[in-house]
Amino acid sequence: MACKLKRGLFALVGLVAVAFGVHYALFGSLPLGKPELLKSDDGVEWKEVEV
Repeated sequence: MACKLKRGLFALVGLVAVAFGVHYALFGSLPLGKPELLKSDDGVEWKEVEV
């Protein structure tokens, strides 16, 4: 039982590592932090709208 669990955990960690590598190869950065589309460079803040 423990062997199966350990093997599954290693497989999951391996898949995450491969996903990080593929993302780095495609986009040149690691998929950590705030997504680029959510970054606001113009300084405009969101305002609440009353409905």
